[in-house]
Amino acid sequence: MSTNPYHIADLISKYLSGTLTVQEEEVLEQWVAANGENRAAFEAIQSDTQARLDMDFFARLDMEQAWEKISRRPVKEAGTGRALRHLGIAAAAVIFLAAVGVGWWWYGTTPKTDTPEVATANVTGNDVMPGSQQGILKLSDGRTIDLSTGANAVKERDGTTITTTGGELTYINRQQPDETAPTQLLYNELRVPKAGMYNLTLSDGTSVWLNAMSELRFPTRFGNTERKVFLKGEAYFEVAPDASRPFKVEANGTVVEVLGTHFNINSYNAVTTTVVEGSVKVIHAEKSELLKPGQQARVTGDIVVEPADMRKAIAWKNGDFYFRSDGIVDIMQQLARWYDLSVVYVGDVPYHKGYNGNISRDVNLSEVLDILGFATRATFKIEERKVTVQF
Repeated sequence: MSTNPYHIADLISKYLSGTLTVQEEEVLEQWVAANGENRAAFEAIQSDTQARLDMDFFARLDMEQAWEKISRRPVKEAGTGRALRHLGIAAAAVIFLAAVGVGWWWYGTTPKTDTPEVATANVTGNDVMPGSQQGILKLSDGRTIDLSTGANAVKERDGTTITTTGGELTYINRQQPDETAPTQLLYNELRVPKAGMYNLTLSDGTSVWLNAMSELRFPTRFGNTERKVFLKGEAYFEVAPDASRPFKVEANGTVVEVLGTHFNINSYNAVTTTVVEGSVKVIHAEKSELLKPGQQARVTGDIVVEPADMRKAIAWKNGDFYFRSDGIVDIMQQLARWYDLSVVYVGDVPYHKGYNGNISRDVNLSEVLDILGFATRATFKIEERKVTVQF
């Protein structure tokens, strides 16, 4: 009897749409008869109109598209929604059933303490833990501090106090903007490696979240005319308002200028700026565009302004992977940065096919690959930090 939860979800959708084969019907009957919980869940779905509509949607579209649709529906059972967000593969195992109103099956108000059996036929090999809060801080005199070792407090040469507590770097300088600017700014660099992320508060109160494989170069305190930092990789900014000193981010030759706003910059490849609140000016090669909330600009030579997928743009900062028509290579690049991987492809790779879905970034690699394997029909082999993707 199949115990793969994705297979069972597929069989239930086919049952509701009347497309089960004789062999599939036998498998589903065996699963229903296996225990009372299976039977209760199956009967609940049969009697729930919305469940039938959702499963019909699932039957007509790819699994990952249906998953995205129903994962946005609020789950009314107490405690279930939060549990689904963080339970990784176990959540994926029941997401179709939980999202249509039977979350009590495994994760109701009094969830079981044992973990449901989950088949992982698409993944072989060892496992890799998710990334964590880590980074390397380089001071103005060349000293480096490993931020993953715990709390630190150091003084910079201009009197700035730098503290690291709870995975956050904070710069404290008592100088007011209208005081005499220092003759020479002192710069620090924060480098976040693969499998890491880190956030810091600059001396003006601006908050910055740095994604994996990213670097930020910034002064310990800003001068009186502008606030400028230099980015490689990806970061999310919540800029402290200051009308007298515009805040500027330079990334790969593109400058983003703001007074006070929330925005994301991805510069792993082409520079993409997405505005969450306020407005920003994107400047590149003597051209500029003004962006409003919900818009993004891609710089590939020209500046192309378009509507933004806000959930996708800031998913990493919120602790999620979110795929929207992403190809397998792009998906694996995101996983490689977060889990510190090298990736090898074998077989006929479907470069032009896109996949949708979302999952928490705080689960083990095997859990993400198991879900991805069902959606893509690929198999994955993990060998230390090397992943082979076979089609």
